[in-house]
Amino acid sequence: MLVSRIEEGTVIDHIPDWKADIASRVLRLDKLAKMQADVSVVILQNVSSRRLGRKDIIKIDRWHVDEKDADILSLVFPNITVNYIDEGKVSKYQPKVPDSIEGRIRCPELNCISNTEREPVIPKFATLKRERLLQCHYCDALLAFDSVPEYVRP
Repeated sequence: MLVSRIEEGTVIDHIPDWKADIASRVLRLDKLAKMQADVSVVILQNVSSRRLGRKDIIKIDRWHVDEKDADILSLVFPNITVNYIDEGKVSKYQPKVPDSIEGRIRCPELNCISNTEREPVIPKFATLKRERLLQCHYCDALLAFDSVPEYVRP
């Protein structure tokens, strides 16, 4: 399988095999289509890997994934690497679990004030890294890292 190299953009590597669709959802790649951006996205699934055996890769031509989004993706897939390409030169970014997350994930507790439309409250979570949980700033609800894709805000 041949996929051409990109001169400008992002490559997300070491996604577990058959999980690129989840990574795409967390990164909100569908927003690129809504923006009608001049961007190409290639999703490679179940690709051979010396390190993992099998893996998925996402290549985005002419678009840089925000580091905060990459950090959120690392909650679900801690072994991913993000490569930013500028004028053909690659710089690696190793995403890290953030101490807190604001505005990107909705609270799993339906009665939380951050889920009320009439309240202008931005969802905020503290990261409990050792337990692999997020804790809502307002209602203390807990959200497992693995459940983050279900609660990503559009």
